[in-house]
Amino acid sequence: MNKMELCEVLSVSYPREGVADITVSAKLAKGAQPGQFVHIKCGDDMLLRRPISICDAGDDTLRLMIEDVGAGSHFLVGRKPGDILDILGPLGKTPFKLPPPSDTPILLIGGGLGAAPLLMLGKRAKVPVDVVLGFRTEKLIILEKDFSESCRLLHVCTDDGSYGHHGTVTKFAEQRAARTGYQAIYACGPIPMLRAVAELGGRIGLPTYVSLEARMCCGVGSCLGCAVKTKDDRYVHVCKEGPVFDAKEVAW
Repeated sequence: MNKMELCEVLSVSYPREGVADITVSAKLAKGAQPGQFVHIKCGDDMLLRRPISICDAGDDTLRLMIEDVGAGSHFLVGRKPGDILDILGPLGKTPFKLPPPSDTPILLIGGGLGAAPLLMLGKRAKVPVDVVLGFRTEKLIILEKDFSESCRLLHVCTDDGSYGHHGTVTKFAEQRAARTGYQAIYACGPIPMLRAVAELGGRIGLPTYVSLEARMCCGVGSCLGCAVKTKDDRYVHVCKEGPVFDAKEVAW
């Protein structure tokens, strides 16, 4: 159940330029599940809250990875330890569903800041976890150490070849999937990447689950700002029915 809470900022670091790694004290973290998000008030001058994916959660702490891309996120990135944030959450009716414990691995595919919502899934899954993360260039890489410590295998790809494997994350992921018997794919990142991941899952016959990124003005399905079309000609809300969907249900 989601709730509103005034949360103290405990720590702030900057893994790369324009991105803040923020940990807050939050009782609401106890019910958080992988793939869910929170809605954060951005000062007194901005009416709309900003949706931020949950990177990780403890019993009473939330870890958030926030990119400075506009007025609201700029406010959040500028917070310091001791500041108070007004947080609503955890939100999202459909988080990532943890696979049952087994020896069969899963594959996580993250693009850019889309790596953040996958970390808690990788840490909580009771199966072997392989991860492929894609970034445009080396200076944009985040969470490499976190994934390498919590998952079985980590591969980093860069579009320009400045670090790791040269090429797109989906191309490398397909090579991995062809050699490994995964039970499912879980992905988060830009829509073009998710479309390619959905096509990959369809070609190789693997269940594929995607966390969609969208502008969420209200966070509870009232404003229709985050509606996406499904293949059966329905519109669903990323904030309410999602944010995680079976990739084969989305009208890409």
